[in-house]
Amino acid sequence: MDQSLIYLIMMLGGVVMAAVPFGVYMGASTIFGIQDPASSQLLVMLFVSTICISYGIALGGLSVIQSNSCGKIKNMRQIAGNAALSTFIVTFTLLLVVCIPGIRGIVTGLFSPTIDQLVAQAVGYSYFLFWAAVYGLVTGGYLSANCGE
Repeated sequence: MDQSLIYLIMMLGGVVMAAVPFGVYMGASTIFGIQDPASSQLLVMLFVSTICISYGIALGGLSVIQSNSCGKIKNMRQIAGNAALSTFIVTFTLLLVVCIPGIRGIVTGLFSPTIDQLVAQAVGYSYFLFWAAVYGLVTGGYLSANCGE
């Protein structure tokens, strides 16, 4: 098992997942003209894009890890299950951060009140999505590196 590949995929996935809230809060809010950072439309877009992107990254990354560890992809069902586990970790973390604003407030409280609230919210979500993706991908990566027989 090549741990450096797992760490590389873990870091790349974490960076991509940290960029998702910026895409939603900076991109989608501008496209759809949403100015309220607490908009339920932005939260729905954040959840949908997080779930889809997280599963896609996990499925691709874990396939690469198993292919590298075993010489080929031996069990796509195992990879899909591990990708779902990784996505669950990311989604559960996002759900906690949305439902308990004090958790997100740890990060957003560091910003000046004069900063745009859309940027502050994006950074607050990005911080936790980065660490959730890192943990989810490394967990799924070690499980996917198991070749079986």
